[in-house]
Amino acid sequence: MGRPSVQKQRKAEVLDAFLTCASKYGIEGATLERIASEAGLKRPLIRHHLGNRDDMVKALSEYVITGINSSVEDMRAALEGYPSAKDFIDALYAPESETDPRLNIVFQSLTHSADNYPGLRQELIAAMQSLFDLASEVMQRNHPNATKAECDIVAQGVIGLYLTMDSLSPLSPPSDWAHSSYFASLRLANSLLETS
Repeated sequence: MGRPSVQKQRKAEVLDAFLTCASKYGIEGATLERIASEAGLKRPLIRHHLGNRDDMVKALSEYVITGINSSVEDMRAALEGYPSAKDFIDALYAPESETDPRLNIVFQSLTHSADNYPGLRQELIAAMQSLFDLASEVMQRNHPNATKAECDIVAQGVIGLYLTMDSLSPLSPPSDWAHSSYFASLRLANSLLETS
């Protein structure tokens, strides 16, 4: 009986190394040498597991987008019984809901490289749109007298505050920054009460 294939495991390790390198050096700075060093593999094995540069970026973007979509769906499921705007904001800032900070950093890096990879821009926008849509749906449910445009504006602000804090997490910023961002999000959501 032959040894079980480690191809799937190695591909995941290489993808994780690419994610780490892209979070440190950007998409273009994540060279084969850096990825190979991070993965503890020889350079030719990186291409063996992920393919050419376009294939590598596609695999990385799929991984990041899947992570974002998974987070959005988890949040949607968690809010099913607790649909208030405060519950939504609590879910964003809850310690147990923290996402891998590399995802947001690499998402930003992918946005800067989107012009170099056909179709990537649309995929990134679709992933972020799902998060904005969820936030807007929550605002609309809680403030039925507010217009959709008003709910969209608040949703953009709430998500923008959250993404800013998430992108700063590798710096281990002072805890009062997250605290202030959380309360700014609540205040923004409560501004819809004035329109109701």
